[in-house]
Amino acid sequence: MSQAVLSEQEKVKSLELRGQWTKTTVGDCAEILDRKRVPLNRKERDARIAGKDQSELYPYFGATGKVGMIDDYIFDHEILLLGEDGAPFYDPTKEKAYLVREKSWVNNHAHVLVAHENLTTNKFLKHYLNQFDYHGYVTGTTRLKLNQGALKTIPINLPPLPEQRRIVVRIEALFARLDAAVAALKKAKPPPSKLP
Repeated sequence: MSQAVLSEQEKVKSLELRGQWTKTTVGDCAEILDRKRVPLNRKERDARIAGKDQSELYPYFGATGKVGMIDDYIFDHEILLLGEDGAPFYDPTKEKAYLVREKSWVNNHAHVLVAHENLTTNKFLKHYLNQFDYHGYVTGTTRLKLNQGALKTIPINLPPLPEQRRIVVRIEALFARLDAAVAALKKAKPPPSKLP
């Protein structure tokens, strides 16, 4: 076993939760797979997918979501993507992190994370990273960037896994209610005009 793998396993073991909240960082509770990303420009992607059937293509992801299709995939398991640059880091109403659960390709505008499953879950990290205050962690003025070094140092207070699961269930239930309310508002007829 390599020293890098061994040290990662030792780090996870030292952070195992024993029924209490633990102060840690994103770098210690998730594996960062940025080294596996492969950026392709639009022209390269177009050349690769030319003449191919839609069933032969896979989604190509960037900082804020799917940005196209490609003829191959890099990842074939659930991953958590967090914008590296170009994400709306300072807008609390917009997602910075999102889950991908399909065969996919990721460019260099999104960090790729996988939670250490004995510490946390991708879903819990996603919700945490979407509400986190990135001031002091991102750089730039016109195009904000979260480099990998800063990503690793993002602090996180992890509750025990059962509590994390309860938190995720509650958050998702509240989002479902919010989505239903927004849909109902869109269907509602506007009040009659009071103009003469």
